[in-house]
Amino acid sequence: MVSSATLGFLAWALLTQRQVAGQSTCERLKRSLTYTQEEAPRDLSGVLPVVVGRVNQVLEGVVNVEVGYHGDDLQGRVGEHLVKCEVTRLASVLPDDLKTQAHVDDMGRNVVTQCFEVPFTILDTNECKLPLHHPLRHQCQAPSICVNTNGSYDCVCPRIESSGTYPSDTVDDEFWVKLQAEERTPWELAYNSSSRTSCPSSPSTHGCCSERTNSKDAMACRSNFHCPKDPCKGANDCASSSTCVRESSPNARKTYSCRCPEGLMGNGQSCRPGIDPKPQPKVRFDGVTPTEETIKNNYYCDCTAPVVDACCGFPPCKGKHEVCIVTAANVPQCGCKPGYVMHETYGCVDESPPVMKLRHDLNGDQTLRLKQGDVYEEYAVDIQDENAEEYMRSLKIAYSRPLPHGCLTKVGEFHVNYTIATPWTTPAFLRLTRRVIIEDIDECKLDVAKFETECPPLVPKCNTEAGATCVNKIGTYTCQCPKYTSGDGFLSGLSFNAEVAVVPHGFKGGTGCHDTSKPVIELKGPNPKVFRISKCGALGGVMSSKQMDHDADLKSAQQKYYSDDIKLMIRQTVGAELCATHELSRPNASHCVKAFDETFKGKVDLSREVSVGDPTQTSMLQWRVPYDVEDAAGNKAETVWRDVVVEEVDLADVEARVRSESLLQKNAEIRRAVEQALAEERRKGGSRRNQRTAECPKCPACTCPGDGSGSSSFDPSLCDPVCGARDQTCTAVEFSSAMHLVIWLEGLMPPLLVTALLIVCVLYFMFIIIRMFWSFQATPRNSYTPAYNAEEREQGLKNHIREFSPEPQPQNGGFAQPHNGGFTPHSMIMARSPAPSGQRPPRSGGPPVASASIYGDVGQPFSPSPRFGDPSPRFGDQAVRSAESSFFPQESVGNGIVDIYQRSPIITPRKRGNAQRSPYG
Repeated sequence: MVSSATLGFLAWALLTQRQVAGQSTCERLKRSLTYTQEEAPRDLSGVLPVVVGRVNQVLEGVVNVEVGYHGDDLQGRVGEHLVKCEVTRLASVLPDDLKTQAHVDDMGRNVVTQCFEVPFTILDTNECKLPLHHPLRHQCQAPSICVNTNGSYDCVCPRIESSGTYPSDTVDDEFWVKLQAEERTPWELAYNSSSRTSCPSSPSTHGCCSERTNSKDAMACRSNFHCPKDPCKGANDCASSSTCVRESSPNARKTYSCRCPEGLMGNGQSCRPGIDPKPQPKVRFDGVTPTEETIKNNYYCDCTAPVVDACCGFPPCKGKHEVCIVTAANVPQCGCKPGYVMHETYGCVDESPPVMKLRHDLNGDQTLRLKQGDVYEEYAVDIQDENAEEYMRSLKIAYSRPLPHGCLTKVGEFHVNYTIATPWTTPAFLRLTRRVIIEDIDECKLDVAKFETECPPLVPKCNTEAGATCVNKIGTYTCQCPKYTSGDGFLSGLSFNAEVAVVPHGFKGGTGCHDTSKPVIELKGPNPKVFRISKCGALGGVMSSKQMDHDADLKSAQQKYYSDDIKLMIRQTVGAELCATHELSRPNASHCVKAFDETFKGKVDLSREVSVGDPTQTSMLQWRVPYDVEDAAGNKAETVWRDVVVEEVDLADVEARVRSESLLQKNAEIRRAVEQALAEERRKGGSRRNQRTAECPKCPACTCPGDGSGSSSFDPSLCDPVCGARDQTCTAVEFSSAMHLVIWLEGLMPPLLVTALLIVCVLYFMFIIIRMFWSFQATPRNSYTPAYNAEEREQGLKNHIREFSPEPQPQNGGFAQPHNGGFTPHSMIMARSPAPSGQRPPRSGGPPVASASIYGDVGQPFSPSPRFGDPSPRFGDQAVRSAESSFFPQESVGNGIVDIYQRSPIITPRKRGNAQRSPYG
């Protein structure tokens, strides 16, 4: 891509090559446009309005201005610059000598084109005095000092050995000559390693870094220029009583050492509370040689006057809190032990240290609890000291970690130590510690408008437009991408300063959320798609056979066009032909394929985006057609194939196959309709389970026009629409108790199971009714009351049982049917003899008795036994008596006939092993 500066330079080059109005030079405008470096235009878009405005102020009749500009001429360079421009003016406002050069422009005006130079003056900007965060502010790193130059600046290492200051105004070349001539120690030069500084062993960046301060290389060079820091002027571990001494070079591993003054003993380092023992250097009686304990403890920390151990063997002191001490003359005597002072009255007494109390200690546990986003406020301590007027006091506040500017962003805790100097005590200070705990907040639920101004680092930077959601973590948060996407979920172009705030969990440079779900393609319609065509062959007659050698040629000539025909059908119908059937003869492309893409916003229909590829032949009569689709994110679905088969059939079989296929499709359509109806019925049944039975209003009567008036104008045809409208509007049906029972059962079980249960119940009741009916028909209306004992009844039963073993043959209903003028019983039949003429058994007092019909032309399997006085059967008396005697054995008791079956039901013996049952069973 060509930059704007390059385009400006090309325009300027073309402009200078023109012979504008016969002039070889351009006219220069008198007044120059003056800017500072920070105000100077940066590119052609900034120069163009300034030049055009200047031209319009000075010249008249301007109709067109064309500027030729090279961006490097003005960007960051101090001095004068000329910008050439081609100005088209009306000829009417120009002198007569220039009107001869006029020409007509596109709008029909007489104009003259002239060349002018617009002068620019760029003044220097002191980068050393610009405020923080200014884009042109210097990049010098402490302890280096910024020195301004004409159009630029440089970084200079400070003097350590000798005092001296550097000018705050712009310096000239003489300054740099003197700087290079100065003799400097290694502490006053940059580090000697290129890994630690950009200009090794140099006192400044002058001559090392580019003068184009706004370029990336120049800015990086100056920002990486590092000078040594004086370790003795900054933080070090030397005690206040010791002297910090620098080493000869800052490039050594140990750059300083701590030295105690003459007369004191120790390593000179500050004592670390809780780690280093109390400094108690001791020397022997000579006052010079340290004791073994002193050497063992590395001469102790800090710098302390050594004590002469002159108390060895001195008798114990009798006074309270008194110990052996050594006087200035190195004479042992009793005195107060450390921590106690001598009182004139009471002897050695404890010192009186001051009492400190934390302010804003609400719970009294010396703990201050804050949350992320709060600003730490120093409450300090209250001091109660009885000796405040006698001794000089000093209060020191120390933080275990530096406090941030503004709000607190990191979870954790730090300590604040409050130290009061007490010179009369040992140790010579009193310390109180406040514990500050910073608790976590849910960044995902912040008031964004509030925290954008009060604590911006805590505001989540999730890419919500891509569906990312904020998830809180302890001390930070993370951005979670929705389903079907991937990425870190953060906005692009982000960067986090780990020193200011915790880098959010899962941040990987701001990749956002990208769709990774592949679309899915589902084929609709037949697969494989079958095309049937009549098989080609040679001509054959009734008497002559086909020429078989011609068949192969005809088939080959026919099959070579199949691929082109299939491809043409796909292109002409956009693939719709592949799903056309007898049921759906005019489909469109959407009927053949369904494609969708699962996204975090829902399912996206991509059916219209599916592309149908050219068929690929896999065998002589088989092809595969690919279906592909790609979503907006570039995810491609897996290719789905539809098989295409060409069947070559005889002409006589084409119609039969078409009918068979049409019938199969009709059956499939009916099956789908039945499944839909069952699904709808299940849905209605499920909804009825959740509904309460409501009282429905009574439907109005179906009153037809003229009905009941007795008029002859009554028209029956008008009754159907009226009653039909009544049935459509009156949907509230008055259910009977049985209907309520059915609805209740549907609420407990599926509708199909309720239907099956009802059918079983109906069949069971029908069976009971039919059985009762048959039993009633088979029972005679006369009753008998026999009077005999059980043994006689059983003996009579045995004497009157006859067995028949007919040949097995299918019968109607399993009952006896006439056969060759007679009948063949289906099972064993008991016969009885009729009662003698004139004698009739009593009607009451006995059980009902059934008899079997022996007449072949009777259509009923059972019939009541003939009563006395009824017409005789068509067969002979002997047959009747034989049958009746078989069914009803009788016994003569006195002068009457007594039936042996008094209470027992009719018994029909059956033959063992015979699978057929008696009609009585």
